[in-house]
Amino acid sequence: MLIYLQMLDTPEERAKFETLYHAHRRTMLHIAMQILKDHQLAEDAVQEAFLRLVKNFSKIGQINCPRTRLFTVIIVRNISLTMLAERKKETVLESPDAVIPIEYDLEEDVLERIAYEEVLNAIRELPVLYRDVLYLQCVEEYKLTEISRLLGIEAETVKKRAQRGRKKLLDQLTKEHENDDA
Repeated sequence: MLIYLQMLDTPEERAKFETLYHAHRRTMLHIAMQILKDHQLAEDAVQEAFLRLVKNFSKIGQINCPRTRLFTVIIVRNISLTMLAERKKETVLESPDAVIPIEYDLEEDVLERIAYEEVLNAIRELPVLYRDVLYLQCVEEYKLTEISRLLGIEAETVKKRAQRGRKKLLDQLTKEHENDDA
């Protein structure tokens, strides 16, 4: 942990990071162990996650809140999945589904009528592949390049997942509202 603390400028940041470390390390290690099934690899994933967190530390608000917990889980999960893929020496290819363009007016019209909590709940119901990217983009307001760095995946992959995730989200929300109107 000393290495991370040296990367921070002020004593307040160091104290806040120490609190973050102690509050979320066990959860992050648990998530990494579930995926990697190897204690040493899980430790490596957690250390990599904390390195990414310290690099983006200015964006972290409260330490003991669900938002920060979700943020740390997303990061360690993606690092662990990347490590697992590398370990198995398999390349994970996205499906070559054709991307259907979303009409901007429809998306804007639907999203304007829906409450924030409803959208957030719909994002939570998406497959993990899209959920993490959309959560970081829509809720945490990260840019695609920042998400790419945080998750350790190519910017183009993040862009494609965000696009497909928005399409799934829009379809899901539109369907729910059609059912409500019926």
